[in-house]
Amino acid sequence: MFTMALACLLAPDSVIHAFDLDLRALELVPDHYDGVEIRKALGDIRSSSLRLPMVDGILMANTLHFIEDQQMLLRRVLSVADRILIVEYERSKPNRWGPYPVGFERLRQLFADAGVERVEKLATRPSVFGGTMYSALAS
Repeated sequence: MFTMALACLLAPDSVIHAFDLDLRALELVPDHYDGVEIRKALGDIRSSSLRLPMVDGILMANTLHFIEDQQMLLRRVLSVADRILIVEYERSKPNRWGPYPVGFERLRQLFADAGVERVEKLATRPSVFGGTMYSALAS
């Protein structure tokens, strides 16, 4: 789970805001992990009615490839954070598990269109589902 992996990297007394559409998935996430508070909220990050708190950074892992209007979502999260860490699949063709693929070059273009020039690929690794995953930091 990316939430707990992030908690392991943060200083004690940090706070993570975890959003998900799946209540069962949120119930599996503890309220505290490794000295980090995890505030969970059931909701759709695409919805303008979901209030996003101002934060130091955002981790979006395996999210964008499910979002049709990726530009709108990126503009929304950029309004609450200056740094966004993305984990995505390096794909350009849609499939049922990733209907709106976001390969790294597409990600760079999405952020450029949102006014963010610095997008750095951090790492890649083979996916257990085939292909390659990448992590990138936009700031």
